[in-house]
Amino acid sequence: MKHRIFKYFILLGAIVFVTSGCKKLLDEQPRSSIDPSFFKTPEGIQGGIAGIYASFRGQWGTQIFTQLFNAGTEEFQKGAAADVQHWFTYNQPTIKASSNDYLGFWNTLYIDINTANGVLQYGAAADMPAATKTQVLAQAKFLRAFCYYNLVTTFGDVPLHITFNTDASAADTRSPQADVYAQIIKDLTESSADLPALPAAGTGKPATKPVAQFLLAKTYLWRGWSSAGQASDFTNAYTISKALIDNKATYGLDLMSYFGSVFVEGNEYGKEVLMVIDHTKDLKFGQNSNVGAGATAGNENKSNFFFRPNYPTLSANYPAAGGATLCVRDINNGRPFQRIRPNMKYLIDVAFANRTTDSRYEGSFQLAWLSNSVEQSAKGSTGVTTPRGVLINGVDTAIFMSDRVVTAAERARFKGVIFEPEHLVGATVKMDPAYFPSLKKWDDSTRGDKNDYSDRPYILYRFAEVYLIAAEAAIKGGATLADAATMINVLRTRAALKATQTPAEYAAAVAAQQVTAAQMTIDFLLEERSRELWGESCRWWDLARTGKLVSRVQLYNAEGATVQEINRLRPIPQSQIDLVTEGPKFPQNPGY
Repeated sequence: MKHRIFKYFILLGAIVFVTSGCKKLLDEQPRSSIDPSFFKTPEGIQGGIAGIYASFRGQWGTQIFTQLFNAGTEEFQKGAAADVQHWFTYNQPTIKASSNDYLGFWNTLYIDINTANGVLQYGAAADMPAATKTQVLAQAKFLRAFCYYNLVTTFGDVPLHITFNTDASAADTRSPQADVYAQIIKDLTESSADLPALPAAGTGKPATKPVAQFLLAKTYLWRGWSSAGQASDFTNAYTISKALIDNKATYGLDLMSYFGSVFVEGNEYGKEVLMVIDHTKDLKFGQNSNVGAGATAGNENKSNFFFRPNYPTLSANYPAAGGATLCVRDINNGRPFQRIRPNMKYLIDVAFANRTTDSRYEGSFQLAWLSNSVEQSAKGSTGVTTPRGVLINGVDTAIFMSDRVVTAAERARFKGVIFEPEHLVGATVKMDPAYFPSLKKWDDSTRGDKNDYSDRPYILYRFAEVYLIAAEAAIKGGATLADAATMINVLRTRAALKATQTPAEYAAAVAAQQVTAAQMTIDFLLEERSRELWGESCRWWDLARTGKLVSRVQLYNAEGATVQEINRLRPIPQSQIDLVTEGPKFPQNPGY
């Protein structure tokens, strides 16, 4: 989407949106003053689409969203500075008092739905080339489906509105999820018929035909698991996914040959990426709070901060007191927000139990921090003195996150500090909520200041997940277990490649990575999704969809042991419930 349209629709989005039940917002900021006929103009419908895309910046990659959809799983525990801690620990009384945690997510999606409805209801009359208009309307259908997909998979039954709303109302009802899924499938089917196979030059990675088909396959998968499931859902999910894979060349899609390259800066528009949410530091277009040190608000992508430990506070004598700090904060290592840390028990004992022939552990996590006694230390200069020697900046490792218990001799030979997983018997210098391996998928070394947010495009969907969707559908009866193993083995073969390997070592790793039909269970599939998608803000949804939230969290994550089946849905924001004052009371999800 062109930046000039982003700027324009920031205002349009604020004027146009009206959702049923949002009477309080209407009282404060009337949004019905614009004539809906504006959507009959090229500027109106193109600005509408651009505005919806721009709105996603306020969710994906932001602080609360990232914690809400990564917390409370077997993958993560709360960091030392976590915000919504009750969603990590499943403190049910606090959760019940905090249903508005999801208000921003809810409101954003309904704003976007109403905008998409305006484009679809009036846009056919816009005076513009027919081919361009077809593309814009297809985008609107995709985006409406995208919003409803995220709503129904998060909250279950939700209000379903497919006409543009300009009148305030204090009445609203929740539609059965069967109706919502049916509308999503209709919109995605129709949009995939009209969207282009490839994104237009210079538009980044918005929705295209394969993106619509990807989300359609995933919608069938979700509906198949739900109470609204139909007999053909898993077959449809498998068939659509398999067709995407078979036609990947047509769509310019494929896996990167090496897992470690997928999230390398500059590859966000590469062949493995299906869709991104674009970001920019330009204040005119980026909806950012400010540029430079200390930027804290707005719609910035701060995913490069949330998963980082407090490395700049670690002293040379640790765990004893005293000594200078081993490292200082710099651009490459980033700002340590300490919001989310990996659950080491699940990380190394289950998901990445095999780290010998699978590159995805080292490809996902930063495990070592080089000595840098001052910011921009010259390589080879003298660093901090520890009880075991003098560190050399840019050469010696100052901090290392081990995946095992180290021997006393190993510790004595290492000049820096070695941390061990806290759950391992014999661990002495233990990882904790402040010190842990850092997820590095979102790192950004191009920032101007060490405290700046990231302007990297946020990778929302990537081609690797198509294989995982196909495998899950096959396990559920959409194809055979042998078909599921075939899909998984494509990813595991890619994962066998490491940065330094001889051809013989790679061949041995490939052989070791292969799995069989007998291994194809939902638990294995979920572990494979962890290996591939760790930290990509989809884990809670995966566990909720498959009905494995309670069993897997209780098995692997003691911090979330009080999780309940009710937590497979999130609470309807209390503000939405309170604003429905006419007609039947707007129901909350069970248990909240």
